[in-house]
Order: sequence, then structure tokens, then C-alpha cells
Amino acid sequence: MFSPQVLFEYYQGHKVPNPVNVTLTFKLRAEGQWLTRDAAEQNIKHFRNLLNRRLFGNACKRHGRQLRTLIVHEGTEWTRHHIHGAIELPEGWEINDFKQLVMSLWMRTRFGYREHHFEVPATAEREDCWLYYCFKKRTKLDFASSVDWANSTCFERC
Repeated sequence: MFSPQVLFEYYQGHKVPNPVNVTLTFKLRAEGQWLTRDAAEQNIKHFRNLLNRRLFGNACKRHGRQLRTLIVHEGTEWTRHHIHGAIELPEGWEINDFKQLVMSLWMRTRFGYREHHFEVPATAEREDCWLYYCFKKRTKLDFASSVDWANSTCFERC
């Protein structure tokens, strides 16, 4: 069984390079459909596809080019569902331009909601603090399944 510490240590060997700490929120309902875990994962996959296509063009499909990401789901019956994580800041991009791109693409998804948080960690310590925050148990219904393994691409490359 995963614990936050085990997951943190595993991530240390698979870090997102040049990370931007992010929180993106979900609408609870869109076009008559309620948000489910499967719908959330599909929404994130669609967002990642939009982002990678915008940044890398056809190379994302032809050559598998993509930004590395860490995605952790969070939300309970008394909090809005959202993701915490890290997205690789592409080389040559300013944080404000990247934030604007991410939000415009997130809002194009079915369940994308306007509330968000972005931060470029200033130190390795701040990056670690963010990861501990992402991996906290307190607001997760099931910690073991809170990591979105399908959309966390940092674990694909060692």
C-alpha cells in the first residue's frame, strides 16, 4: 500500500523537470453530465493532448513529445474536485505566457473551471513542500488511487 512518504520518495527518482506547481479545478456538472473519476481523467487527458499539440504540433503524436506531468486528484463531498501537481515549463517560455496558455486550454475542456493556482518553486525545498501538500491524505477519499497514473507522464521516463 502506498503512503505519502513512499510516493514522495518514488517521485524523487522521476521528477518533473523545470516544474510549475499547479492546481486546476473542475466543474461538478457540464452539459448534463456529473463529474466522475473517469470523466475527470478523460478531461485531463484531453487537456494534456491540447497542450502538447499546441506546444509540439504533430511531434507529440509522431515522436511522443510531451511535457512531463504529475497529477493528483483531490476532492470530497464538501470540497470542489480539483487536481494538484506539477507541469513541466517548456524551455523558452515565461511563466505568465504559460499560465495563460494552460488556463485557456483548461477552460476549453468539458469540466474545466476558472479557479486555479500557479507557482514556480523558487527552491528545491519549496518544490518538496508542494509535493508533500499534493500527497497529503486529509482531503482524499482514497489515497492509493489519488495519483492519476495515466496522466502523470513523469513516471514514464526514468
